[in-house]
Amino acid sequence: MNRLKRLDRKVEVHGISTVEASKRFDYFLSKELQASKVEDKGSYVILHSRVRLPNKENLDVIVYTTDTIYLSTSPFVPRETFDNIATRIVQLAQQSIKSLEEIRPLTLLRAKGILESASKLDLDDEFDRMSIVILADISNEIVLREHMKAAKIEGVTLDEGIPEKIRRLKDKGKVVFEEAEIINIRELRNGIVHRGEIPDKNQTKKALQIAQSILNWCLKE
Repeated sequence: MNRLKRLDRKVEVHGISTVEASKRFDYFLSKELQASKVEDKGSYVILHSRVRLPNKENLDVIVYTTDTIYLSTSPFVPRETFDNIATRIVQLAQQSIKSLEEIRPLTLLRAKGILESASKLDLDDEFDRMSIVILADISNEIVLREHMKAAKIEGVTLDEGIPEKIRRLKDKGKVVFEEAEIINIRELRNGIVHRGEIPDKNQTKKALQIAQSILNWCLKE
């Protein structure tokens, strides 16, 4: 009796095997498809992730040093299901190969300067803490605007609020790094601006750290 052949697809995405691209790809897979990382000892393997499918089968995503991505799953998975998920995975890989800094370099320098100024403020001072959170939020918004421009989103939508910016990006098929944290910082900022609330030291420190990690995510290593 012949064994059924696994469904598979092999694609080449130039640059996906670099450290920064594979790191972004791994995040996108885990964020959107809840993929889990597999410790793969195979030769020339850069990344091995596993996506759990609705029918409890797995879809394996393997990135090789040759910039080849190999996708495979059980022959019992419907071909249409495999094709749809495989296409999305390739889209995520293509999003991973360039940092935002390479696409929109100049404006990110402004965000970098804002966070450098924020980091010099005094966490023990109430008004400085308020300023730090506001500056962290501004940096996040700059990053989102630059992501929107890179995604060819223009016009008045660039001036919408942060939740709307995130929605616009997701509608374009983009994965937003730390989206829940970005929204949390905006809510913390709104409490300061609209109600005069004073963030505590831990909240402020965390907001600054998150904003820095969001900016770093966009920068070329």
